[in-house]
Amino acid sequence: MAFKIYQDSVTKELVIDNGIEYRYPAFSEIQRQQYGDFLILKTVSGVPLLDKTIYSDLTNSSGTAYASFAALKTALDGYFDSTI
Repeated sequence: MAFKIYQDSVTKELVIDNGIEYRYPAFSEIQRQQYGDFLILKTVSGVPLLDKTIYSDLTNSSGTAYASFAALKTALDGYFDSTI
């Protein structure tokens, strides 16, 4: 099963849905890391939210797989942009 990961366009929350939907409010202390073509998300205190997942296993809110790591990064940039 692919994970959905996207920024909610209305609430600006980060949404991770792996059968259970988790929402993280804008400006919560979440960091993202790139490890090759893998995405790692964890809290600043080190609690993993998404551990070493390849971008092609992740989908947007409509279930479409991200075409590249750059597309995934661009889709999530708004969540990590402190000017929102």
